[in-house]
Amino acid sequence: MYDKYMQLTWNDAIQFLRGIGVTLSITLISLIIGTIIGAILGLVRCSKNKVVSSLPLILIEPLRNSPLVVQLFLIFYGLPMVTRIILEPYPAAIITLSLNTAAFFAVLVHSSIKAVPEMQWQAGYALGHDLKSTFIYIIFRQSLRILVPQAITLYISQLQCSSLVALIGLMDLTKTGELITLRTMKPFTVLGIVFLLYYFISTPLAKLAQKLEKRVGFSY
Repeated sequence: MYDKYMQLTWNDAIQFLRGIGVTLSITLISLIIGTIIGAILGLVRCSKNKVVSSLPLILIEPLRNSPLVVQLFLIFYGLPMVTRIILEPYPAAIITLSLNTAAFFAVLVHSSIKAVPEMQWQAGYALGHDLKSTFIYIIFRQSLRILVPQAITLYISQLQCSSLVALIGLMDLTKTGELITLRTMKPFTVLGIVFLLYYFISTPLAKLAQKLEKRVGFSY
Protein backbone atom coordinates (compact mmCIF):
# COMPACT_ATOMS: atom_id res chain seq x y z
CA MET A 1 0.00 0.00 0.00
CA TYR A 2 2.82 2.39 0.95
CA ASP A 3 4.84 1.66 -2.19
CA LYS A 4 1.75 2.08 -4.33
CA TYR A 5 1.04 5.47 -2.79
CA MET A 6 4.55 6.82 -3.04
CA GLN A 7 5.44 5.34 -6.45
CA LEU A 8 8.98 6.52 -5.85
CA THR A 9 12.09 4.50 -6.66
CA TRP A 10 15.74 4.59 -5.67
CA ASN A 11 16.41 6.19 -9.03
CA ASP A 12 14.20 9.10 -7.95
CA ALA A 13 16.34 9.51 -4.85
CA ILE A 14 19.43 9.68 -7.06
CA GLN A 15 17.71 12.25 -9.27
CA PHE A 16 16.89 14.35 -6.22
CA LEU A 17 20.55 14.24 -5.15
CA ARG A 18 21.65 15.33 -8.61
CA GLY A 19 19.09 18.13 -8.54
CA ILE A 20 20.44 19.28 -5.18
CA GLY A 21 23.96 19.24 -6.62
CA VAL A 22 22.91 21.42 -9.56
CA THR A 23 21.04 23.84 -7.30
CA LEU A 24 23.96 24.18 -4.88
CA SER A 25 26.60 24.55 -7.61
CA ILE A 26 24.64 27.25 -9.44
CA THR A 27 23.95 29.09 -6.20
CA LEU A 28 27.50 28.87 -4.87
CA ILE A 29 29.19 29.97 -8.09
CA SER A 30 26.68 32.80 -8.58
CA LEU A 31 27.09 34.03 -5.01
CA ILE A 32 30.89 34.09 -5.27
CA ILE A 33 30.86 35.99 -8.57
CA GLY A 34 28.00 38.25 -7.49
CA THR A 35 29.66 39.07 -4.16
CA ILE A 36 32.91 40.08 -5.83
CA ILE A 37 31.19 42.24 -8.46
CA GLY A 38 28.77 43.66 -5.89
CA ALA A 39 31.57 44.58 -3.49
CA ILE A 40 33.34 46.51 -6.24
CA LEU A 41 30.16 48.30 -7.30
CA GLY A 42 29.32 49.08 -3.68
CA LEU A 43 32.71 50.61 -3.03
CA VAL A 44 32.46 52.71 -6.18
CA ARG A 45 29.05 53.91 -4.95
CA CYS A 46 30.81 55.26 -1.86
CA SER A 47 32.95 57.62 -3.92
CA LYS A 48 32.59 61.30 -3.05
CA ASN A 49 32.61 62.08 -6.76
CA LYS A 50 28.93 62.17 -7.70
CA VAL A 51 29.56 61.18 -11.31
CA VAL A 52 31.68 58.16 -10.33
CA SER A 53 29.30 57.09 -7.55
CA SER A 54 26.35 57.23 -9.95
CA LEU A 55 27.88 54.95 -12.60
CA PRO A 56 27.07 51.63 -10.83
CA LEU A 57 23.41 52.63 -10.74
CA ILE A 58 23.26 51.98 -14.49
CA LEU A 59 23.55 48.27 -13.68
CA ILE A 60 22.17 48.15 -10.14
CA GLU A 61 18.81 49.85 -10.56
CA PRO A 62 17.48 47.85 -13.55
CA LEU A 63 18.48 44.57 -11.90
CA ARG A 64 16.98 45.47 -8.53
CA ASN A 65 13.72 46.73 -9.96
CA SER A 66 12.85 44.01 -12.45
CA PRO A 67 11.73 40.39 -11.92
CA LEU A 68 14.50 37.82 -11.83
CA VAL A 69 12.56 35.56 -14.19
CA VAL A 70 12.50 38.34 -16.82
CA GLN A 71 16.26 38.77 -16.47
CA LEU A 72 16.69 35.02 -16.88
CA PHE A 73 14.61 34.96 -20.06
CA LEU A 74 16.48 37.98 -21.46
CA ILE A 75 19.82 36.21 -21.00
CA PHE A 76 18.68 32.79 -22.22
CA TYR A 77 16.21 33.69 -24.97
CA GLY A 78 16.86 37.35 -25.78
CA LEU A 79 20.66 37.49 -25.85
CA PRO A 80 21.03 34.99 -28.74
CA MET A 81 18.70 37.10 -30.89
CA VAL A 82 20.77 40.23 -30.34
CA THR A 83 24.35 38.92 -30.21
CA ARG A 84 24.03 35.49 -31.89
CA ILE A 85 25.61 34.08 -28.71
CA ILE A 86 23.72 30.96 -27.68
CA LEU A 87 24.08 30.01 -24.04
CA GLU A 88 23.36 26.66 -22.47
CA PRO A 89 20.95 26.76 -19.50
CA TYR A 90 23.74 26.33 -16.91
CA PRO A 91 25.91 29.35 -17.86
CA ALA A 92 22.78 31.41 -18.55
CA ALA A 93 21.56 30.69 -15.03
CA ILE A 94 24.93 31.57 -13.49
CA ILE A 95 25.22 34.85 -15.40
CA THR A 96 21.69 35.90 -14.45
CA LEU A 97 21.97 34.99 -10.77
CA SER A 98 25.46 36.50 -10.51
CA LEU A 99 24.36 39.86 -11.89
CA ASN A 100 21.22 39.86 -9.76
CA THR A 101 23.22 39.03 -6.64
CA ALA A 102 25.78 41.71 -7.48
CA ALA A 103 23.09 44.40 -7.71
CA PHE A 104 21.64 43.63 -4.29
CA PHE A 105 25.02 43.04 -2.65
CA ALA A 106 26.28 46.38 -3.94
CA VAL A 107 23.41 48.11 -2.16
CA LEU A 108 24.22 46.27 1.06
CA VAL A 109 27.90 47.23 0.86
CA HIS A 110 27.08 50.86 0.17
CA SER A 111 24.47 51.15 2.92
CA SER A 112 26.68 49.33 5.45
CA ILE A 113 29.59 51.69 4.90
CA LYS A 114 27.37 54.77 4.92
CA ALA A 115 25.80 53.56 8.19
CA VAL A 116 29.10 54.03 10.01
CA PRO A 117 29.04 57.49 11.66
CA GLU A 118 31.13 60.19 9.99
CA MET A 119 32.93 60.79 13.27
CA GLN A 120 34.59 57.39 12.91
CA TRP A 121 36.37 58.66 9.80
CA GLN A 122 37.41 61.79 11.67
CA ALA A 123 38.65 59.68 14.56
CA GLY A 124 40.81 57.66 12.16
CA TYR A 125 42.35 60.78 10.67
CA ALA A 126 42.97 62.14 14.17
CA LEU A 127 44.89 58.98 15.02
CA GLY A 128 47.18 59.52 12.03
CA HIS A 129 45.55 57.15 9.56
CA ASP A 130 45.15 58.07 5.92
CA LEU A 131 42.00 57.34 3.91
CA LYS A 132 43.00 53.77 3.08
CA SER A 133 44.11 52.71 6.56
CA THR A 134 41.10 54.41 8.17
CA PHE A 135 38.79 52.35 6.00
CA ILE A 136 40.66 49.08 6.54
CA TYR A 137 41.21 49.31 10.29
CA ILE A 138 38.20 51.30 11.45
CA ILE A 139 35.36 51.60 8.94
CA PHE A 140 35.59 48.12 7.43
CA ARG A 141 35.14 46.24 10.72
CA GLN A 142 32.18 48.33 11.74
CA SER A 143 30.47 48.07 8.37
CA LEU A 144 31.13 44.32 8.33
CA ARG A 145 29.06 43.95 11.47
CA ILE A 146 26.11 45.46 9.63
CA LEU A 147 26.79 43.72 6.33
CA VAL A 148 27.21 40.07 7.36
CA PRO A 149 23.68 39.21 8.59
CA GLN A 150 22.11 41.07 5.67
CA ALA A 151 24.39 39.29 3.21
CA ILE A 152 23.52 35.85 4.56
CA THR A 153 19.83 36.70 4.30
CA LEU A 154 20.43 37.70 0.67
CA TYR A 155 22.26 34.44 0.01
CA ILE A 156 19.37 32.39 1.38
CA SER A 157 16.95 34.36 -0.78
CA GLN A 158 19.09 33.77 -3.86
CA LEU A 159 19.22 30.05 -3.10
CA GLN A 160 15.44 29.97 -3.12
CA CYS A 161 15.23 32.16 -6.24
CA SER A 162 17.53 29.73 -8.03
CA SER A 163 14.47 27.49 -8.45
CA LEU A 164 13.48 29.75 -11.35
CA VAL A 165 16.21 28.20 -13.50
CA ALA A 166 13.85 25.24 -13.92
CA LEU A 167 11.94 27.45 -16.37
CA ILE A 168 14.78 27.23 -18.89
CA GLY A 169 15.03 23.46 -18.59
CA LEU A 170 17.90 23.18 -16.14
CA MET A 171 17.65 20.00 -14.05
CA ASP A 172 17.86 21.60 -10.63
CA LEU A 173 15.96 20.44 -7.57
CA THR A 174 12.70 22.11 -8.64
CA LYS A 175 12.80 20.75 -12.20
CA THR A 176 13.60 17.29 -10.87
CA GLY A 177 10.56 17.46 -8.60
CA GLU A 178 8.41 18.60 -11.51
CA LEU A 179 9.43 15.67 -13.72
CA ILE A 180 8.96 13.12 -10.94
CA THR A 181 5.54 14.63 -10.25
CA LEU A 182 4.54 14.14 -13.90
CA ARG A 183 5.52 10.47 -13.68
CA THR A 184 4.01 9.63 -10.30
CA MET A 185 1.02 12.00 -10.42
CA LYS A 186 1.60 12.67 -6.71
CA PRO A 187 2.30 16.43 -6.60
CA PHE A 188 1.72 16.84 -2.86
CA THR A 189 4.12 14.04 -1.96
CA VAL A 190 6.88 14.91 -4.43
CA LEU A 191 6.72 18.68 -4.07
CA GLY A 192 6.52 18.18 -0.32
CA ILE A 193 9.88 16.41 -0.55
CA VAL A 194 11.25 19.31 -2.63
CA PHE A 195 9.93 21.72 0.00
CA LEU A 196 11.68 19.83 2.80
CA LEU A 197 14.94 19.59 0.87
CA TYR A 198 15.03 23.36 0.32
CA TYR A 199 14.22 23.81 4.01
CA PHE A 200 17.06 21.54 5.15
CA ILE A 201 19.48 23.34 2.85
CA SER A 202 18.42 26.84 3.94
CA THR A 203 18.24 26.21 7.69
CA PRO A 204 22.01 25.63 8.19
CA LEU A 205 22.68 28.85 6.29
CA ALA A 206 20.37 30.75 8.63
CA LYS A 207 22.19 29.30 11.64
CA LEU A 208 25.51 30.18 10.02
CA ALA A 209 24.30 33.76 9.72
CA GLN A 210 23.66 33.87 13.45
CA LYS A 211 27.12 32.48 14.25
CA LEU A 212 28.87 34.87 11.90
CA GLU A 213 26.91 37.79 13.30
CA LYS A 214 28.14 36.93 16.78
CA ARG A 215 31.71 36.38 15.57
CA VAL A 216 32.02 39.76 13.88
CA GLY A 217 30.15 41.55 16.65
CA PHE A 218 32.12 43.98 18.76
CA SER A 219 31.63 47.13 20.71
CA TYR A 220 32.47 50.57 19.38
